[in-house]
Amino acid sequence: MTLLRWRDSLSLNVPIIDADHKRLFELLNRVRFLDLAGDEPQAIADALSELLLYTQTHFRREEKLMELGGYPGLAQHRRYHRFFTEKVAEVMARFRANPHGFRVHDFYELLANWLTDHVLGEDMKIRPYVAHLEEAQVAA
Repeated sequence: MTLLRWRDSLSLNVPIIDADHKRLFELLNRVRFLDLAGDEPQAIADALSELLLYTQTHFRREEKLMELGGYPGLAQHRRYHRFFTEKVAEVMARFRANPHGFRVHDFYELLANWLTDHVLGEDMKIRPYVAHLEEAQVAA
């Protein structure tokens, strides 16, 4: 898999969410790039930590917008977010336990596919509920 590339078809046209999604793509690509460059395991671990923290920040922000917009699928959407967060945390734990035996490429492919599918599928459903909100207009 090549590095993730933002494209217009991924945009919800909701500035704060689009900015977050672009940042998540950057952070995930950074993990892959550090691996390809043969960087030290600590650099990859730091990048994974940053990805997890930003993921949590984004999910809280997105869920708050869904609450404000009265999105009826919020409970299910939260479950998808928890799954992704738990997957990143699990990967971090496996990486820290055995950094030299860990295949970053497999992790990258799994999360890149999940993130792209989630944005194109589930996140597109929230657009009508959050696009009009004042809180959604300012990019983070």
